[in-house]
Amino acid sequence: MKKNYPKNKKNQGTAAPAAEPAPPTRTINADCIKGSDDLGNYYNTQAELAQHQAINRDEWYATNKDWWLQNGGGGYGGSTDEEAMVGDGGGEEDGVEGLAFLDRLILEASSKNNNKKLKFVRAIDAGAGVGRITKHILLKRYNTVQLVEGDSGWSKRSKTYLGRKRAARCTFTCSRIEELDQDSDDSSRIDLIWLQWTLQYLTDADAVETLKNLGALLILRTGILVVKENRPYGAARQDRFQMDTPDVSGRYDITRSDNHHRFLFQRAGLTVNQTEEGVETNTYALSLN
Repeated sequence: MKKNYPKNKKNQGTAAPAAEPAPPTRTINADCIKGSDDLGNYYNTQAELAQHQAINRDEWYATNKDWWLQNGGGGYGGSTDEEAMVGDGGGEEDGVEGLAFLDRLILEASSKNNNKKLKFVRAIDAGAGVGRITKHILLKRYNTVQLVEGDSGWSKRSKTYLGRKRAARCTFTCSRIEELDQDSDDSSRIDLIWLQWTLQYLTDADAVETLKNLGALLILRTGILVVKENRPYGAARQDRFQMDTPDVSGRYDITRSDNHHRFLFQRAGLTVNQTEEGVETNTYALSLN
């Protein structure tokens, strides 16, 4: 069946609530991951979903690549690059909410580390698209940002979108994030990685590999991986995933439940330290176990 809630990715609503400490770590059983797609197919376990995704993996990514390229601009369309990224004009508002979330994390992390000043040197915008998160959030707190984007067209456009001064503080890497090959020695570790509205376009297996790879790049003890993704809301069952398929939606895209996301984090060896529930989204602050 089709989703019975909007498909745009913006976190609608007023100011986001304060981030809350994550509940005690619990083990998520794969058998509790259930859901359906927009063709009416039901998946009783995560294993069924994973098998379906593995069989269709090549088609999954080829279709999504075409979708992001369609009509010369691709994505969600609209009159601006930001609208193509998020599906509406709410990119700046989302940035304000994201920056507030980050500032709360920084404040709490400083307290936990006995007021030791955290480093704000290097950040990664993973699955950067045109660089919206870099512009509205990361460059406001970090000295340099590495934008990692799999599509060469969007990677090139990000330099224009950011402007000369912002782009001078950035490096641009054209790579699929699940295939990112980067040094993870102590001298090159990253202070913060921001991954937003990207896992939804990855299979579960690739999402886990992506999370593992990104986690390995974090600076030890204080490094933070922020993940923001859509969640089922409204009339949709919040404990079930909903997967879009090309026949109905033009692309592959999966909206996962909170438990589904936590299952992926668990498989990747990451700990949830903070979580924030928006109207349509969940935002997580993760660290290495």
